Amino acid sequence: MRLRWCVIAMAMVLTAAACSGASVKDSSGNGSGATTPSSAAANSKCAGAALQATETGVTDKTITVTVTADTGSPIRPGLFQGSVDAVKAWANYENDNGGVGCRQVVVKTKDSKLSADEAKNAVEAACTDSIALVATTALFFKDVQVLENCKDKAGKATGLPDIADLQTESTQQCSAVSYAVIPGTGSCPYSGTGPRTFVVGATATDYYLNNVSKDLHGVYVVPTDLTSTIAASTPQFRAQAKLGVKNDKEFGESGLASQPAYTPVAAAMKQFNATYAQNGLDYKGTVLMRKEAQAQGVNSVKVWNCTVQCYDKRLISEGGSAVDKQWVWVGLLPLEEKDANPMLQNLFTYEQKIGKTPDGFGETAWLAGLAFAQAVNSIVDTQGPNAITRANLLTAIKGIHDFTGGGIAPPLDIGNKKGSPCLIGLQVQNAKFVRVDPPQVGQFDCDGNKTVTITIDPLKEFKG
Repeated sequence: MRLRWCVIAMAMVLTAAACSGASVKDSSGNGSGATTPSSAAANSKCAGAALQATETGVTDKTITVTVTADTGSPIRPGLFQGSVDAVKAWANYENDNGGVGCRQVVVKTKDSKLSADEAKNAVEAACTDSIALVATTALFFKDVQVLENCKDKAGKATGLPDIADLQTESTQQCSAVSYAVIPGTGSCPYSGTGPRTFVVGATATDYYLNNVSKDLHGVYVVPTDLTSTIAASTPQFRAQAKLGVKNDKEFGESGLASQPAYTPVAAAMKQFNATYAQNGLDYKGTVLMRKEAQAQGVNSVKVWNCTVQCYDKRLISEGGSAVDKQWVWVGLLPLEEKDANPMLQNLFTYEQKIGKTPDGFGETAWLAGLAFAQAVNSIVDTQGPNAITRANLLTAIKGIHDFTGGGIAPPLDIGNKKGSPCLIGLQVQNAKFVRVDPPQVGQFDCDGNKTVTITIDPLKEFKG
């Protein structure tokens, strides 16, 4: 079974709300350094300190975190291995720069195996030996009670702090102890069914309407393998309609589909003389759709839109000429720009030291590690190195605002679970991803922080 469509949820969280400018720096004004002022201040309090074992996962010498990710399922082996590799690389980076919280970072790994039960087991194990989860990338993480009821060293059900790489389920998105390093668009609290309010960035759509064509109308493909993928896609598509991109026809499709399944999709493009098309599945879905459109002679489309799930070299290698001029919008600096950002270069350097190469989920996982380090070091800076507890860590995470990870991301309000509409528009040109908007390396298009607020029942809204 092909499960690459799982990246849909990540694609949608990258179009969230609130931004503070096009040229990004972290809140200290430092766009790239190896250490931030908060970590430097924390390290200054480490010398001569009589360190203690203050919490589960915190000894006088080490601080332990767990990365839980879907990596070992025979259905899709190695699915989120990039998250695991990046957290290991991040730990080595931190340890080479003085550690976190005056201690050396230890990383434990738990394979959630594309299973709700395995995800629950992984969290239960981490509760017994780690202070927090970092870069959680588990598709079927539904039971957050095990996360929220985790007891600390004192026996109190404080909860296990979770700085997630990916949150697909609303229960995790809205949990009081779980924070996505790139926050999503949906409001909390949310029961999981019924109407929900979404704040969606307008950057890409506004760019198209102002720079490509005022007359955009077209065909959408919604991923239907999971209710969560439907719920992630429909708010984005409805926000585009509110901005002026008319929905001619909507289809539901599975990640198992082959090219013939896209015959009616391409036919609809011809029927409506569509000027816009978007597939919410993984890169493969876009490849199949575009190949079928090419085979049927579709020539009216002015904008082929996609988000981060299409930022995959296989889009180009498998799509060939069919994916020419494909748009791909990303919410982090492209990996190709590593030479322009020292912190991004650190990610590559430390992954290479363990024989790995970063991918998109790895980049986000690296950010999760940096956010964890910032939270812990802020505790040391304000309360001392023996104040590191899960309760204090949760408070510190809530205090993380305008986080950029050394300029890798636009300003993110992790503590208030508010993301950013700031994006970078790439386009496939001559078999390469080419930065188009904004053209300046290292910058993001924030479109004046414009967002669209809609309240819908995301499942009932689906018309495919």
